[in-house]
Amino acid sequence: MPIDTNSLSPVESLLAPVRHSTHPYLTWYSRSGERVELSGRVFDNWVAKSANLLHEEFDLAPGSVVATDMPGHWKSAALALACWHLGAEVRCVAPGTDPGNVDVFITADPQTLAVNGSVEVIAVPLPSLAMAFDGPLPVGATDYASEVRSYADSFFPSPIDTASTALVSEAGTLAFTQLFATGTDPVAAGTTLVSTAWPLERILPALVAQWMGGNPVVMVEDGVDITDSLLGGERVVTRLDAQA
Repeated sequence: MPIDTNSLSPVESLLAPVRHSTHPYLTWYSRSGERVELSGRVFDNWVAKSANLLHEEFDLAPGSVVATDMPGHWKSAALALACWHLGAEVRCVAPGTDPGNVDVFITADPQTLAVNGSVEVIAVPLPSLAMAFDGPLPVGATDYASEVRSYADSFFPSPIDTASTALVSEAGTLAFTQLFATGTDPVAAGTTLVSTAWPLERILPALVAQWMGGNPVVMVEDGVDITDSLLGGERVVTRLDAQA
């Protein structure tokens, strides 16, 4: 799936082919026992809703910077793609770390923030079916779960500069053209398992590479027992985890 640098958005090129698909696209296993299967259509809806929230409420646009200390999760994946839909930079930081001069900070633990009062905060509850954040939020923080569902299921991206920065972490910097490159690291066909034992900055490029290769992904929270039954039931072909 080559990326046209004149296209509206690399994310649009990624998601458009699965926008109406009912087949599994991202399946999530958590330590709490959740198994959440998101089809291409459902995942695209979450990305679109998130992009509309970020654009309409936070004026996110090309050149904006979004920091996050989120762990690997289907919600952090959807939010990262939403940011990239808008041409924004995603900066991965360690929990409790001051992200510096950013436009928005996305976190699952707003009580440990080390940000100044000028940074907009989005609090994301990790339970998949949560309708609101469970616990007190800092003044002015936005509850992702209670807000995102009211936004449109479709997002119409504007052109972005694909030479601009997409992802920043201690591991380095990736431009959109690098993150969404094809052919540089071929992937085997079939369902791929990704463990959240990896940090988010490593998980996100792995997810993009698998999806660009046409593969559904099973994301397993660190600590979940990866059994033969799980691997067989999900028809996993490739494992991207410490036991692979």
